[in-house]
Amino acid sequence: MQSMPRERIHIPEVVEPDELLPADLLALRRFARLMDEAVAIPGTKRRVGLDAGIGLIPGVGDVISAVMSAWIIMGALRHRVPMPKIFRMMANVMIDLTLGAIPFIGDIFDFVFAQNVMNMDLLMKHRHRTLPPRSKAEIAAAGTFVIVVLIAFALLVTTGIVAGLFWLVAQRNA
Repeated sequence: MQSMPRERIHIPEVVEPDELLPADLLALRRFARLMDEAVAIPGTKRRVGLDAGIGLIPGVGDVISAVMSAWIIMGALRHRVPMPKIFRMMANVMIDLTLGAIPFIGDIFDFVFAQNVMNMDLLMKHRHRTLPPRSKAEIAAAGTFVIVVLIAFALLVTTGIVAGLFWLVAQRNA
């Protein structure tokens, strides 16, 4: 008699109530909501946050927002989120930074791309619950690397946008 292949049963993740979560995760979740979902847009189901407002500051708004968003990545490092997910979180910040830096189009993009909430969801889903969080000393080097990469990427994007604007002005005057 041939045996049937065993079915894989998927048990959804149990979400802990707020009172069982560490204080730093509660603070990170509040921060993510502040950055992406602080205010409801009247007449719509959309919400916007501080990220979209900071992104309106010409030249540096998106860089400031990206550096602030690194706090969630630091939390993910602290709670032992696997590195592929950390890289995905960094990519979300870089996408927001890149597209957010494009004049006018980027401002609209900032209103619809909620990368802080997405990154917080990744952190909550993939954190290692059975091991204690890493200490501040353990994440200092990785955190410094994340900040340096984001700032270097921000400088690269800003330089590219400025060079593109100068090129457009030169083409118009030619």
